[in-house]
Amino acid sequence: MLEQQLKKWQAVYDVIVVGFGGAGATAARFAADNGAKVLLIDSAPEGHEGGNTRYCGQLIMSGSEPDKIKQYFVNLTKPMNYDEEMVDVYTCELAQMKDYLKKYLDVEPVSVREMIDKQPQKFAGLQSMTPEYPELAGAEDFDFLLVHEGYSDAALWKTLRQQVVKRTDKIDVWFDAPALHLIKANDDRTIVGVQIERAGQKVNVKAKGGVVLTSGGFENNKDKVQNYVGEPFIGPVGTIYNKGIGIDLAIEAGADLWHMQATSGSMTLLHFDEGQRAPLFAGPALNNGSILRIGDDGTRYHREDEVARHGYWYNHGLWRAPQTQEHPYLVFDQTQFNELNKDDYYQAVTNRAIKAASLVDLADKITVSKENLQQTITRFNESVAAGNDPEFHRDIKTMRAFDDGPYYAVPLSQGMLNTQGGPRRNARAEVVDLAGEPIPHLYAAGELGSIWNGQYQGGGDISDCLIFGKIAGENAAQVKEAVISEQQTSEVPVDSSALGQSDMQAAVYSTKKNQFIGKSTIGMGDELIVRITVDEQQNLQDIEVLKQEESADYGLKALKELPKEMIRQNTIEVDAVSGASNTSRALKAAVKDALSKITKS
Repeated sequence: MLEQQLKKWQAVYDVIVVGFGGAGATAARFAADNGAKVLLIDSAPEGHEGGNTRYCGQLIMSGSEPDKIKQYFVNLTKPMNYDEEMVDVYTCELAQMKDYLKKYLDVEPVSVREMIDKQPQKFAGLQSMTPEYPELAGAEDFDFLLVHEGYSDAALWKTLRQQVVKRTDKIDVWFDAPALHLIKANDDRTIVGVQIERAGQKVNVKAKGGVVLTSGGFENNKDKVQNYVGEPFIGPVGTIYNKGIGIDLAIEAGADLWHMQATSGSMTLLHFDEGQRAPLFAGPALNNGSILRIGDDGTRYHREDEVARHGYWYNHGLWRAPQTQEHPYLVFDQTQFNELNKDDYYQAVTNRAIKAASLVDLADKITVSKENLQQTITRFNESVAAGNDPEFHRDIKTMRAFDDGPYYAVPLSQGMLNTQGGPRRNARAEVVDLAGEPIPHLYAAGELGSIWNGQYQGGGDISDCLIFGKIAGENAAQVKEAVISEQQTSEVPVDSSALGQSDMQAAVYSTKKNQFIGKSTIGMGDELIVRITVDEQQNLQDIEVLKQEESADYGLKALKELPKEMIRQNTIEVDAVSGASNTSRALKAAVKDALSKITKS
């Protein structure tokens, strides 16, 4: 913790928001609406902000009757403890979520229940989540809301971000600007600023009203995962910038912590390197046929066809995040390989496959017990013959006996959607200390110290971002009584330097003869801008991607491959890149927009 009287302020704001995800965008917006000049910072470079809100399904938890949705939430939380006052605030707002979206986000909310009723086949993938725990009392009041009739497309995130863009006269944004420390007043308690890394410098920025921590979880911090969750490694399915800085800042401030072990969305995925986003990859052929998963000892460790509830598996009456494996594998035979190879979608699996002529050779190659692997396949085949899987009760219709080889193994890794732990907060979104007393001028919202601690229902964290982000922003913006006398502050000069300028500026792109600019906002990022070059016959000669904020894996693949194919075929009507349908559509839309300007020039 930095002592305020020893520091020089390089910039002064009313409110500083640490983390530009869903909660941060919301807190900044509502602080600005309440008269505050706001600094919103994020450790990610521009175009990669958004936290897990950017990558999630865009589903918003809601209800219609406060008593019923509270009953559902309390039943989800059992047998864990919960804060009654905080739950009352949260669930009351859940019951008003439709009005929230209309009033504050200028959208007409779409009910997922109604979507499913009208088109059950089209939205079958959402049925098991709406709600995820139908057996619990109060579940009948649950509904998901969307900002349009589509999901997993970053639409909510772009809506929240746009609310910040509309207020750039009141909100400055710094990218690539991680928070380093909180700064205390001379009372050694009140938070009066943040030390931020800005363009390679350590910058001390004063917050006259408050600091709001919205920096997300710690999925991409192996040490914190081990210390708090108790697992060797669980990688991030969402943003790679959630490294737990908010927890460090809160500890510096003397905050109590809660829900540290709670996670959601734990799953076994194709192997990925530490520090990268986990590839969210699934398909029916991975759970049907002569195929299974083995753990570190070469034996099966779960029912492969189980329908999980946001990564939770059934555990004797409760649903809990499973214990992970350090080096799990997907194992299958030649028949299964041939089936997978028929579908381009599964190339990500077959391209990674380790092949061996026998199970003994396969065990050697993947370093598991030969005896265990052979016994595992033998028991699996015996279960198929008996018409019953006594080990894990997998549906026998999804099982086929392994053939005589060769055999294959694909390395897997453990991933998760998000953590929930962080600084404990109260119903006013104030961070509290070990005695339960608010730490003056410090607030938190969203995934960092989330209200969730029990059986997680999808959409709950997004609602936390919207509800407690609003509360935190409004309260941080309130005028505070001075905590430092004029005599004390006279030793702390204020330097209103250029460091206070915002990074969120509109870019201007040049064009030459036969060049045209096109834009699209329908991808996973915020905006995709291209510059096309055509010849005198208006044939495509070049497509340059000038700005993009798509995912670094499949999204970048689409941006690299599709322009070449569009130029080769001289049309935007080319096949989308598998796994990057949203990015492919956005690129086509941007090129189409550019082409439409040819006749106008």
